[in-house]
Amino acid sequence: MKILFVLNHFLPQQTAGTEVYTWALSKQLQKNGCEVKIIIPNYGKAISEEYVYDGLEVHKFAENSIVDRTLIMGFRKTNGLAYFTGFLKEYQPTIVHFHELAGSNGITLNHVTAAKSLRMKVLFTFHLAGYTCKTGTLLCNNESLCDGEIQINKCSSCYLHSKGYNHFKYVLNPLSQLLHFANINSTKWDNKIGTALGTSFIIEKQKQDFQFLIDNCDKVIALTKWYEKILLLNGVSQNKIKFIPQGLPLKASTPKFPATKISNKPLRLIFLGRISYFKGLHLLIEAMLKLPKKAVTLSIYGQADNSNYEELLKEKTKSFENIRWCGKLDQEEVIDTMKEHHILCLCSTFSEMSPLVIQEAFAAGITVLASNVYGNAEQVTDFKNGLLFKFNDSNDLKIKLQQIIDAPSIINAAQRDLGTVRNFDAVAKEQMIVYEELAYTS
Repeated sequence: MKILFVLNHFLPQQTAGTEVYTWALSKQLQKNGCEVKIIIPNYGKAISEEYVYDGLEVHKFAENSIVDRTLIMGFRKTNGLAYFTGFLKEYQPTIVHFHELAGSNGITLNHVTAAKSLRMKVLFTFHLAGYTCKTGTLLCNNESLCDGEIQINKCSSCYLHSKGYNHFKYVLNPLSQLLHFANINSTKWDNKIGTALGTSFIIEKQKQDFQFLIDNCDKVIALTKWYEKILLLNGVSQNKIKFIPQGLPLKASTPKFPATKISNKPLRLIFLGRISYFKGLHLLIEAMLKLPKKAVTLSIYGQADNSNYEELLKEKTKSFENIRWCGKLDQEEVIDTMKEHHILCLCSTFSEMSPLVIQEAFAAGITVLASNVYGNAEQVTDFKNGLLFKFNDSNDLKIKLQQIIDAPSIINAAQRDLGTVRNFDAVAKEQMIVYEELAYTS
């Protein structure tokens, strides 16, 4: 069986959840006798190239599209689409498994259509919530969790809020609705006001694009139960959805060791992930600066999405010797490094799908203090196997940390209730069943 994985980026150039997931699944499928290849765009290049990573062949198809508003808005196709289609015709995969789409010169709906038009079996795994939420956060006006159903009026108001029009959305949204009713698509005006007034068309297009994606997939994979519910709410047939929960990558598959109790030493926190606003490190630092220095330490591991964001936080913490900036951590070092700490802090300011880092923490025998958003709350139960704090609320985070400092037994009890950790061989076995069902059906 020939499996082709389709992504926007891959290791080692980019190391994030989707890339690590695809790598781990690929390695397990190779063990099961599958031939696996990965295809990504060769951004800015008019030629295709190839390389090998950890025994995996990666094809980079030529993609030199000029990124402008017409491409971002989906008014034209990417230059690389012909090269992508040519590779499909040459390789003839049994399964074409997409793991993400992009809004410009990356993998698009047109690439999905290309695979489908060649009568290939097409799958899509939802790693992010952005396919049903234009803001990508699943937070209504950044204040409360959204049910996830795409509704033009509700989603338009929220999208305008996310773009900084929160004081004007009560005027812009009704005007957008009127233009939509009159079939006047102002997004074609090529200016900010036109885009704002065309919000209803933007949301309608997202709804249509989502349905188009579903229609052109033979199966879609949900990594979490909460997102499966959102898929159903948006009209996806239960027969088309396969729930395959997250697992630990191969190199992280170490047995969970007995939890170490917190003594009178400082509470040792670890932050591990991208240094970005969306990961909420600023919330953790705001909380840390209000706590006694001798009571708690923080080790920060990760790479910056935005150097200005990282430098601002480093400037804030430069006089705090209990906060250490440790740089990037290699995947094989993650669990051993976690074992040196008491709590993983996951401060997401959006609904992540199924953060792998939570499973890594549980495998290391430490508990998690996380923001109360969908992806975190499905894995962490407050005051059972971890703690949850109000999202975007550094004060509530500070209160939870102070509770733990004052009563370490909270964490000692949580560490005894972490449960079992799912390995990636289980993920691959379930995925293989889906592949085989599709491969042998007409």
